Amino acid sequence: MTTAILLNIPGTPRPQPRPRLCRGRVVSTADANARRWQDEVRKGARVAFDAHGAMAGPLVVSMMFAMPTKDKARHGQPHTFVPDVDNLAKLALDVVVKAGLIPDDRAVSTIVVRKTWAEVAGMVMTIAADDRQVRVPAEPEAPPRWLN
Repeated sequence: MTTAILLNIPGTPRPQPRPRLCRGRVVSTADANARRWQDEVRKGARVAFDAHGAMAGPLVVSMMFAMPTKDKARHGQPHTFVPDVDNLAKLALDVVVKAGLIPDDRAVSTIVVRKTWAEVAGMVMTIAADDRQVRVPAEPEAPPRWLN
């Protein structure tokens, strides 16, 4: 098993389309841009799968979304506009699971997601084994003195 996989996906990141209700009926918000983005992520995930195989859990996933802007003063600054970072991550993680790179998103124990302004749009995702050792105390620790 590979210890880490790096995906570098070009293109403008798009959020996971969500169904909306309109007059009691479910209306899809999927658009052609979201489908194109899903296809780009799928292509990158399949290439990684062919090269490395599937990752087994627990996993740490890190995603960096570069949102395009021509304003050079914004490059590298946090992006705090729509689309929401959680919806961007949801689409990317769902596609990676469907491509077989991760068996199930339940295998992800840690996820770090960033969204920033950049000259060139895209996403960088790393998937690595979570080899942290969590220390569980044998006895409960005493509360800090300032709580008494």
